[in-house]
Amino acid sequence: MVAVTTGMYLMPDYNSSVGSTSEPIFAPQWRSLIDAKASPKFDTELVEFLRQCIAVPSISGQERPLVELAARQASQWGLHVDVFESDESRLVKHPVISQRHIPLKGRPTAVILLRGDYAGPTVMFNAHSDVVSPGDEKQWQHAPWSGAADGGHLYGRGACDAKGPMVAALGAILKIKENAGTRFRGTVGLEIIPGEEDCVDLGTLTSVDRGYRADAAIILEPTEGLPRCASRSGLRFEIGVLGRAVHGTVKWLGSDAIGGLRRLLSALDEMEVEFGRQDADDRYASYPVLRPITVDRIDGGEWQGMICDRASCSGYFELCPEDDLDMWQDRFMTELRSRFDAVRDAGQEVEIKFVERYQGFSTHIESSICRAAEMVIKYSPAAERWKKWRGFNSGCEGGLRFKLHRTKTLVWGPGSLAQAHRADEYVPIREVLDCSNWMAAAVMAYLNDDLAG
Repeated sequence: MVAVTTGMYLMPDYNSSVGSTSEPIFAPQWRSLIDAKASPKFDTELVEFLRQCIAVPSISGQERPLVELAARQASQWGLHVDVFESDESRLVKHPVISQRHIPLKGRPTAVILLRGDYAGPTVMFNAHSDVVSPGDEKQWQHAPWSGAADGGHLYGRGACDAKGPMVAALGAILKIKENAGTRFRGTVGLEIIPGEEDCVDLGTLTSVDRGYRADAAIILEPTEGLPRCASRSGLRFEIGVLGRAVHGTVKWLGSDAIGGLRRLLSALDEMEVEFGRQDADDRYASYPVLRPITVDRIDGGEWQGMICDRASCSGYFELCPEDDLDMWQDRFMTELRSRFDAVRDAGQEVEIKFVERYQGFSTHIESSICRAAEMVIKYSPAAERWKKWRGFNSGCEGGLRFKLHRTKTLVWGPGSLAQAHRADEYVPIREVLDCSNWMAAAVMAYLNDDLAG
């Protein structure tokens, strides 16, 4: 181990599963950050920068202005910045490219780095730059691109998913630079990638193809300020019901695809309940649905006065981290066909295809990155909310590096999934700043100490 003069802390006999036998001795600058008592000079700038980020409507496919804004700001703060676009022809051998996605042309990636003076591992933060559509803006009390501050929150599309977490991570890098300079082991980076809302893993692949590697990764998503050690795998499906159109006044002579779709949706509800009874995962025990099946789009019918000859739905089937995607895909298709065949009208058929799949991850809680994060949280004001390690209740960008390089990975960030993708999305300002403090301390704990794992 390289000796680093700034020293993080001593850590005698720490055991992640049962707690420490004596409190770690934190250096004063990290102790004040963990206690959330410090007011670093960057905090006001971070809040203003987050407001500016929210004001950029970076809907999937339109990420460039946000990426360029972040790159300019990071450069002004003295960090190394690499902004690049990826040529899809270079990536064709990777399965993710064959999935449905918006083309990468015009959608840059930015990698922001702070390198230490001593050889060591790399920690890479990962944030997606794209957001979902705000929908009907009349449903918003605060305009979706306003970045309005109200009641200690910043409002707007992407506030918690994932611009707040992105800014928290950039703040963590700045606080490492402020408190340690470059006198630490290894490298801390932030990759800002396109397309997570459009196609999971696509954006991270652009950074991997550029040559960026990580020994540990922190995926920036809303986790209520507490680190998570796993994320879901998932399958995106498109299902069509075929019928036979006739005039509505003699509908008994045809076969109504909309009626068939209604029965199919009921079958999906039954499958969700059935799939939740099997192979329980303790990391997801606190969530009411173990393997969610969510329909997010329905289409059917073209002309009035006739029954529909084709109706369709699409959505996603989210799984536990170690679930076998091939097995669950086959089971989904078999179960749905069997249930639909039992209730369909004569002449109706069902078509099922999968247009996207993503692998989750699971990092052992005794790994060094988990131990560092848990230790910081246990000595922070968030300690009273910390019960045990849990999984992130969604898919995210953590699976690609974990699968390719066995990168030890966490999901961590301010805000809650309960606020994501809804009108008046918000992120608590204090949580953004606290997360930046805790992430900085945890990263330094990981880089500067030989923790087991």
